[in-house]
Amino acid sequence: MATVTFESIIPEILPLVPDCTDLIIIRALRRSCEEFLTKSLVWRVDLDEHTTEIGEPIVELDIPKNDLRVTQIKSVTIATKDITQISDDQKAPNPTETFCSLINFGKALRLTPIPRLASPMLLKVVLSTTPNSSGVDRDVETHIHEHLIDGALARLYAMPGMPWADSSLAAYHGAIFQSAIIEMRGRAENNNGRAVRTVSYGGL
Repeated sequence: MATVTFESIIPEILPLVPDCTDLIIIRALRRSCEEFLTKSLVWRVDLDEHTTEIGEPIVELDIPKNDLRVTQIKSVTIATKDITQISDDQKAPNPTETFCSLINFGKALRLTPIPRLASPMLLKVVLSTTPNSSGVDRDVETHIHEHLIDGALARLYAMPGMPWADSSLAAYHGAIFQSAIIEMRGRAENNNGRAVRTVSYGGL
């Protein structure tokens, strides 16, 4: 997975926020990226085939990189059967049917009831970066590059007491950023357009 680092985007932002440090800019980009991907749901992937284990309700998810997390599950299929998703604190409405819930900050899946058979499991999920990410997938970044900059600038201009602070510019870039989230989520969810990235990862 080729990655665009947040550090590589600094030269596009630094002239607009004089005296700002690289570290602060990177932090703003990281938060901007995580918010955009989490809310827009545009980064969709087919994970490698997983396998349920007899007597084990928790399935650790094989995510393409350790600094990513699953923010939403779009579909789960176990042995050709579609599995209904519920929240982790929700009681399974039907004890004879299998349900799943996302747990451990998007790193694992809980199956209810406990599996009695070992079966193949296929998952389509939405990914996001995390506070530990140093960058984002190149193909994804290509589509959201300008939005990441708007989100970062909105945060930077909103920092009180800083020489580059500007509430008007913070509101301006923040509005553009939020509008882009709404538009891209609508396209991805309503099939008016394609999700930014839908791929299968192998060999993990």
